[in-house]
Order: sequence, then C-alpha cells, then structure tokens
Amino acid sequence: MVRALLLAGLWGCAEPPVDSGMAAEPEAFIHPGEVAFVGEPVAFNGGGSVGESFAWDFGDGGAAEGRTVEHTWAEPGRFDVRLVAGSGDGRTDVATLTQVVVRRPLAEPPSEGRRLLLAGERLYAVLPDEDVVVVVEGEAVVARWSTCEEPVSLAVRGERMLVACRMDAVQEWDLASGTLTREEATGWGSRPEAVAFVGEEAWVALGGSQRLAAVSAEGAVYPAPDPRALAASEGALWAPRFRSDPTGGTLQRLADAELEGFPLLPDPGPDSDTDARGVPTLLGAVAVSPDGRTVVVGGSKANLDRGLRRDGLALTPETATRAALRLLDSATGEPLARALFDNRDLVGAVAFTPLGDELLVAHLGAGMVDVLDPLTLTRLGGFQSVGAGLDGLATDGLTVWVLASAEKVLVAFDLRSQNAEPIARITLSEVGPDPGALVYFGAGDPRMSQDGYLSCASCHPDGGHDAQTWDFSDRGEGFRDTQALFSLPAAGPFHWSANFDELQDFENAIRAHQGGTGFLDDALLTDPLGAPKAGLSPELDALAAYVRAFSPPRSPWREADGQPTAEGAAGRALFLAEGCEGCHAGPEMTDAGWNEDGSPVLHDVGTLVEHSGQRAGGALTGLRTPSLLGLHATAPYLHDGRAPTVEAALEAHGVSTDPALVRYLLELEGEP
Repeated sequence: MVRALLLAGLWGCAEPPVDSGMAAEPEAFIHPGEVAFVGEPVAFNGGGSVGESFAWDFGDGGAAEGRTVEHTWAEPGRFDVRLVAGSGDGRTDVATLTQVVVRRPLAEPPSEGRRLLLAGERLYAVLPDEDVVVVVEGEAVVARWSTCEEPVSLAVRGERMLVACRMDAVQEWDLASGTLTREEATGWGSRPEAVAFVGEEAWVALGGSQRLAAVSAEGAVYPAPDPRALAASEGALWAPRFRSDPTGGTLQRLADAELEGFPLLPDPGPDSDTDARGVPTLLGAVAVSPDGRTVVVGGSKANLDRGLRRDGLALTPETATRAALRLLDSATGEPLARALFDNRDLVGAVAFTPLGDELLVAHLGAGMVDVLDPLTLTRLGGFQSVGAGLDGLATDGLTVWVLASAEKVLVAFDLRSQNAEPIARITLSEVGPDPGALVYFGAGDPRMSQDGYLSCASCHPDGGHDAQTWDFSDRGEGFRDTQALFSLPAAGPFHWSANFDELQDFENAIRAHQGGTGFLDDALLTDPLGAPKAGLSPELDALAAYVRAFSPPRSPWREADGQPTAEGAAGRALFLAEGCEGCHAGPEMTDAGWNEDGSPVLHDVGTLVEHSGQRAGGALTGLRTPSLLGLHATAPYLHDGRAPTVEAALEAHGVSTDPALVRYLLELEGEP
C-alpha cells in the first residue's frame, strides 16, 4: 500500500517555481475508507517536490526521513501523518493527511439481528405491521416475501436468512431462490426479538420468555433477562438487557454454555443542556466490530436521580432522557468509551462499516445518523432530517442505507461525500405509513420535542413501558411508574392519578414537559380535564388512534397452544374469592371510568405514601385502577414501582399470594 502526499511541485500549477522547495496542502485527504492494517507496512511518497529534505511524523511517535518511506502501526486509530519539506535556504512547508488504521476483519464476520441487512447486491427490510420482508435491488423493490406474523429481525449467513417474528416463530429463507425452507415455533408468548448465527447454528433472543435459544426442536436454551437485540462473534452471543433497573444496565454474553453479565454503570453527569446523568436502558441496539475486539451497545439513558423529591431539581426536556452508547472490550467487558450526544433521542440502530473504520448510529425519533470514530466514539460527521423511526442501518463502506420504519422508506446516503442530501429514497410499503406513527416517533418534530430528546417512544417502546419510576413532583404529581399503553381504558381516564380525560390531552404533556410547541393552536389549549380536544388536531387524533391499536402481548406462562394452565384456571377462583374483581372488573379488568358527578373513579388500597405526591397539583385521594391484561410484561408494579414481582404487589394489597393466583395473573393477555 502506497500513500502519497502531493507537494507544490505536482499540484496547483503547470510550472511551479522551481526554487520554492515548499510543500503545499494535499490535493485530497485519504478518505477513512481507505485504511491501513495494524502490523502491515504502508509506503509513503513525498511526490515530485523540489525540496531537499523530507521529515515524516506518523502520529504515533514514529518518524522517518526521505522522499519515500515506510511505516507500520502497532495499534488501530486515526493518525495525523505530517510531512515537513525543507529547501536549501532553510524554508519549510508542511502537508498532512489522516491515516486510518484498523485490525484486519475476522474471516467470518460477526452476525447481528437487524431490521435492515445487505446481502450481496440486495437489501432486505422488515415491515412488521405488513408481515413482509421487502427486497430491494438498486433503487427498486424487486420482491415482497410474506413471512410469519410481525417480522422484526433478520440475520444472514451465506444464502441462508433468518426471520424472527414476534408472534412466536422463526423462519429460514433461501436467498438464492427466495423460498421459505423451514419454520420453527418458539413457544406461545416467547416473543422472538432478534436472530443471529453462531457459525452455522441459528439462535434467537426470546423477549417474552426471557431466553436465548438455539433454533431447533432440541436446541439449547439459556435464561437471559429481557433480551431484544442479538449479535454473535467467534462463538459468543451478545444480548443487552433491554430494560434496566435503577442501578444500571447489563450487557449479557453467552459463551461456552455460560451466561455472563457486564455492567453498564449510570453516567454521573453533571446535568446540562448538552449532557445529563442517567441509567443506560432501552438497550435495543448491539454490534460487534469486524475484528471482534469490541462490542457496542446503544439505547437511551434515564435520569432517575433527578426530581424535586429526589434531588430538588425539576426534570427538563434536556435532562430527562437522551441517547446512550457504550463501547466495551469483547474479551473482558471493560468499558472503553461512551458517546456524548446532544439533541438526540434513543439509539435505534448501530452498524460498523465492513472494515470497521467507522461506526454508524441512527437515532430513532430525532431523524439523525451519526458517523463516529469506532474507538473513541467521537463524531466524524453524519446526516440529518433522515426520517422518523430510524431502526435499521446497512452499509458497504461507500453507501449507507437507513430504514425509517415509521415512514416505511429506505433512505440512502453517500458515505464519502460531505453532501448531506440523500442519493436515493425508496418507498417500501404498498399501503403507506400510519400518520399516528409519525407523531408517536417524531422526536425531531419541534411540535413534539424542544431539542429532539423526547417522543412517545422514548418511554413507551412498541406501546410498552420503560420499567422506570419517575419523580414527577414538579408536575403536581409524585413518583410514577411508567404504564404500558396496550391496556388503556376505553373511556378514560388516563395516568395513575386520572389527571387526563382523553388521549389528546397529551398535547399538554408535549408542551409542558417535552418543550414541544404542540399540535394545537394556543387558543384551543385547555386544561386536561377541561373542554375536549378530540377533533381539533389531525395529528393528535392520529396519535390517539395509533395508541389505541396496541394490544396486550401473549403470555409465555400459558400452555404451548395458548390455553390457560390448570393452575392458572384454579387461580381464577382465588381472584374472585379475594374480591379482586371489585376493582379489576369486566373485559378490560379495570373499573376505570367516571362517577355520576363527573369525577374519576379512584381507590385507595393502602399503597399511598408520602412520595405518592399529588393529583394535578391537589390532594391525591386514590388511584385509577390499572388493567391487569398483559401483567406479565409490565413489572415493576404499583404506582411507584416499589413491587418488583406480582407476589410483592399482592402483598401490598393485603390479599393472598397463593401461587395459583399469581399464575392466573401472569397468564392474562387479552380478555380474562
């Protein structure tokens, strides 16, 4: 490999002054994609300068003299190579370039579960709500493969492609023929979230049953808390725990039949308009570097130390939650670097370039893609205004393709160009995007968020919850556990304290707590319990309809065919005997609603404490009854998240903790 710094004798004019002896700026910097490899010599040529001396500095402590020299780097990095050319009369000139050095990629590249992947000349993208994988070649959709229900992750090895579907199945497709070759059921409520290959063996992360499993009838199975993303390299599987507890996050590694957890400690802050404290959580993106030496995991960070009752400081749009990205040593789990992101919401996807010289990071709702140094996580460049719901990335090192799932489009950029405009925009859907999804994910929309940090998806991924308890004392409330959106009462009210009477009231939260300008004219903004907002904004109405479409997930506690177990059926009798149906009533399993005087139905079941705070700035006399549908997927429990298990929640209510009753509650998924 030869690198040349072009000097004045060759650049800029046909007949340069022969007595200058001076080096000019290089004609073009070597792009980071043109890399050198650790331990392999690189030749440098000073070009046709008339200088009499040439002194080289290679940026790693190494130096050399002469027009043509060689240098070998012992470590990867980005190095400023500097050439000083001198003339006979003592004058000098300087030219520089940046040399990117990486370790050679593994012979078998890492395998990662992705919503968008590149295999040969084709791109493959999932559309979960249409139950298809869309095949793209060039700038055209060339096929739409009907898959199992709700496909969410793809992995490829040679001509084999895996498809993970959240409705409890994994498929394998032959890429050459575009045919389905096998399908494996993973168990009722297992909820496959991601797939990957370990060698030739297929593996799946089961978010519902909380396991990592080999995809075969007698495949190995390992318990693994809350896996949603999956990557594999050199015989090891990597699966971050999606929702973290307040002490920190966990990156799980399965290797040699043992599951090990590497801690992801909270960021210490301080809070500012460019950074904040926070627990790494919602860790739905993971990738292993092409050389196998490092693993990167991304999501968001939740500032659980902040709040009027916790530290005396109110939550703000800049300090509540923002993007998080960590780099770890794949051998030891040692933390190597963390990224500093400003004006960006959670990480929706990550991808290394094939040689590992750059790391791409897509932000789910902010609509941005950052290009980072893969060793330091410092920003090298990026693209803005890409789209909403960015959760897929693919690159060949020259082009980057981004999947904007909320818009159902594929957007392509030239990775070598400084031009931020896309070079292609490919429509994937035959039915178009849901307008409510564009609002739900739209952190980059100033109507939704002041600085791109917050959207509905920031705390309610896929209509679920973030498993965190927030201090909302500054909002006239108290400690509040995030509730899932898949079991909302048909007629309201909403929130633990019933302080909203319709879903369109989230306009008030968007303005007051996310810093957005909102979707209503100022004159139409009313108190959340005041005049109706439904019908006043197409965007709010679309958001309400989108949220209403979420449904409770299947329960992995049921029989393989989805029927309740005998123990669960027996628990139904205990549920009635304990009088639970008095509040958790009807098909929605809640008596949430309105009294004759227009006040909300509230109950004090003995769980209110000092930090329970207020209701809309007034006295908190009780709580709205939450639905029990999908209870297995909503821990921790109670309004302040103090009950980590169903047993603890029952004990707090002063009722039986009989295993049969617990089983009945864990098996609830749709109508009781």
